Amino acid sequence: MVKVSWFNLLAFGINLVLIPVMLYVLILIANHFNIGTLDFLMIFFPTFILDYSRAIGKSVILPIYELIRKPPIPAYTPMISVIIPAHNEERTIAACITSVLENNYKFKEVIVVDDGSTDGTYLVASRFKERIKLLSRPKGGIKTYALNYALTFAKGEVIVTVDADTIISRDAIDKITAYFCNPNVLAASGNLRVINEDKNLLTRLQSYEYVIAFDIGRRLQALFKTLLIIPGAKSIVRKHVLDFIGGFDPVLGEDFDLTLKVHKVKGRVVFIPDCYAFTDVPEAWRSWFKQRERWHRSQIRILIRHRNIFFRRRFGTPGMLGAPDMVLMDMLAVFLRPTWFTCFMYAQNVVSVGLLLVLFYFVIELHTILSAFSVLEVLSDLKNAYLLPLVLIFYRPIYSFVRLYAYMAELIKPSTRW
Repeated sequence: MVKVSWFNLLAFGINLVLIPVMLYVLILIANHFNIGTLDFLMIFFPTFILDYSRAIGKSVILPIYELIRKPPIPAYTPMISVIIPAHNEERTIAACITSVLENNYKFKEVIVVDDGSTDGTYLVASRFKERIKLLSRPKGGIKTYALNYALTFAKGEVIVTVDADTIISRDAIDKITAYFCNPNVLAASGNLRVINEDKNLLTRLQSYEYVIAFDIGRRLQALFKTLLIIPGAKSIVRKHVLDFIGGFDPVLGEDFDLTLKVHKVKGRVVFIPDCYAFTDVPEAWRSWFKQRERWHRSQIRILIRHRNIFFRRRFGTPGMLGAPDMVLMDMLAVFLRPTWFTCFMYAQNVVSVGLLLVLFYFVIELHTILSAFSVLEVLSDLKNAYLLPLVLIFYRPIYSFVRLYAYMAELIKPSTRW
């Protein structure tokens, strides 16, 4: 079994107790506002089905799985090729290369591709030229071309791609080899954390999001074999798979595209919770908006590109459950929730229903936080949990509008940029 602390067990126990208690409290508050139990259930039906049920699943299933899960034992020492594409990354490239070289794993090679940089990226990377393969493309700026170029020089059995603004933990490669002892594992996602979280409020909110939405979410997806995105900042794929599928396609959202292609060759995609990578996130709202708009525009385009995966038994759980669930939760629910609440609010006190809605999502988020505390290896990763109220009433609503805008914009006028 994995190592479980007393704090993990305490958080799990508290969460189990709170599940019926908090639901009962919500019903009492609804009755106090003259909203009957049946009306309460009807008004918040989408919340129960889409959100509350998942929070309960995370509260119960994930901690139990962590208690019985046996961590893989390293018994496999393949050559690992770490590819770092860099376009105008003078400020961060040295730290990135250093973090990879500090991994004690012996059988590794580090390939850095200066992808048409116009700053001092190549000069900074050349300081490590005795320990890395340093490549250069005179006309660059497209990440997938840089990755494919590096693949022609890679000798490793397993390819790890790391963004140049990212650093990895010192034992990251050892963790990778342990999971890839299983020949059925063809690709994996590392666990991302925010390196610049203390810059301002926005970076702290994203740090919280990376733990709650990305870490805990990916753990659950990997458990049900529905993990559809291995993030480009830290992705791991067997080289023979990349050779078979023709490498990385020059598309917006290449990490999502790659993961779906791995699923189509019936490969297992896993999440490695203790394989950490620390990445920069946007520090300004304008940059954050552009990043998230790009993410969700590409999400629609990749799903359309791979639409033949939906409800196809030959693609297994990712096709039957994973892709449809992504469309439901990430896209349709953005429209469904406000539409449903608008339809039922007219017959109720708007202020009362609005307050209940905030309280209900507070309860859901509280269950998710306790779920995180019951499985996280490093409890300080959730030091920004105090931002929960701000996440509920400010960050999440804004993000929903951004997603709604991105989906509508892509459907009305598809981007011509790949």
